[in-house]
Amino acid sequence: MLNLRNLMCLVAVVGAAVLVGCSSQSVSQPATGPSSSDWETGLEKDAVTALSQLSADDRTAALAQKVCPVSDEPLGSMGKPPKYTVEGQEVFLCCDGCEDRLLNEPATYLAKLKPE
Repeated sequence: MLNLRNLMCLVAVVGAAVLVGCSSQSVSQPATGPSSSDWETGLEKDAVTALSQLSADDRTAALAQKVCPVSDEPLGSMGKPPKYTVEGQEVFLCCDGCEDRLLNEPATYLAKLKPE
């Protein structure tokens, strides 16, 4: 039979065990260092590196465009995407190698950038 003294000892022992258990558990700390921006989500590391070299406005435009209209490659997959202005419209390409085709057939490639 438990008397009051034994009950108090039992409560003290259980309480101490709970405190010891809690203090030995690791508490997750907030991540340190730069946090990932929303625009980086779902992009390959190389694309993030390439697109981060653009100004914030150009990066927003490139992310909205997503792919090179000439090669259909994702922007940033071949380094910092070069920007051209063709017929008054800004266009990002995957690389400088697509420039000639864009300039020789602007209507073809600008049509690919129009919203459907």
